Amino acid sequence: MKFEPKPENDFRLFITTYFERCRADCPKLAAIAGKWTFEDLIPGLSDFDTRFIFSDDVTVDDWIRMSSAVGRVHTSLAKESPRWARILEHLPGLNLTQAEMADPRTYYPEYQQWTYYQGDPKVLAATGACLERKPWGRRDESFHLRKFATYFGPYLRGIDPPVNIGRWENKYPLHSRFMHYFTPPVQSALSVVRQKGRRGKLAALREAKDVFPHPEVIDLVLEAVDRHYEIPEYYEEPRLTEIERTLERYLNDAYACLAGHVSLIEIDPADTPARLKEKIAAVAVDPRERFFEGAKFSRFMKGRLFFYAEDILWFDSAWLIRNELGRIVNNFYRQPLKTFALARFGEEIAPELTLDRLRGGVLPPSVCDGVREFVRTAEPTLSAGEEKARARRVAGVFDPVLVMLETLGAELIRM
Repeated sequence: MKFEPKPENDFRLFITTYFERCRADCPKLAAIAGKWTFEDLIPGLSDFDTRFIFSDDVTVDDWIRMSSAVGRVHTSLAKESPRWARILEHLPGLNLTQAEMADPRTYYPEYQQWTYYQGDPKVLAATGACLERKPWGRRDESFHLRKFATYFGPYLRGIDPPVNIGRWENKYPLHSRFMHYFTPPVQSALSVVRQKGRRGKLAALREAKDVFPHPEVIDLVLEAVDRHYEIPEYYEEPRLTEIERTLERYLNDAYACLAGHVSLIEIDPADTPARLKEKIAAVAVDPRERFFEGAKFSRFMKGRLFFYAEDILWFDSAWLIRNELGRIVNNFYRQPLKTFALARFGEEIAPELTLDRLRGGVLPPSVCDGVREFVRTAEPTLSAGEEKARARRVAGVFDPVLVMLETLGAELIRM
């Protein structure tokens, strides 16, 4: 195999440029963070999972306006810098105010896995102090058990296609297996054992050598990452299959080590991935917690879809659009209305009936009508070649969904 050499690491330039451009159009933007640590950003292969923190005076109208504004910044940078196509895979996924970061009712354990790069020093200091004081709790354990369960089991080939990788695409098979599907569950298992969220992926792997069996597996992964995956024999069969099975066995052994460290479920080393998911699904969760976990990902979805609908020769968005539209109705309609009904009415109700109950009271009729239009637009099966046109149409009817989610979130806070 011929490998393209590891490119220069310009993630810091990207982070600074992106933050400054977005803040110019969004004055209420206070700070930029990103998942994991800087060393976990692998040049040529990693995207950047941006997280934004805003001042507390943001309104629903602000979210709507800023979603489009950040989408335009994203588009401009993608057109100006083809080398950043991979980094710019999506707009910031989770966008919060400083008060939401500090409020225990809206706490999300993923906060502990962010690196806070730039912004208002007072906001950064207050956020860091708040998170440092937060003790490990039930919500953290639930988050990391669910994260572990997501990746527990054999690697599913085809689940993680290379998108906008460019000249480094032939390295992606190892990057996907090692950094996307092996390291996150190890990181979560380690967080459970240590009773504290682990921020860095590579740091978690190094620490795991002292906690879980078979440190030689970790050495294999770390060496591959250090060599930018330039190990030709790892891509060939049967070696690639052997590596997949080795990683799966490691996770089985790590799971067994969680016994004695969890309170929500009973750890049985014989648990299958399906059985683990069943156990976790049976754990009672406050519906308000589930609502807030998902709703905040909606704030820049409109801008994300408009960005994906742009025609940029070196940015392939077809799979990305299909991925978003395949889950958008469930994430921002069915699930939030289901969890809101459980919290507000104490019963499971079909989302359509929940929307009817809220119509004219909690939600204006025009918002309810707009949400139904969103469902009608986003739900039909997507035909090949229709991706960008559909993304534009869904983005164009998304505002009522955001208004609904912000309104229902405010109602739950008052409960």
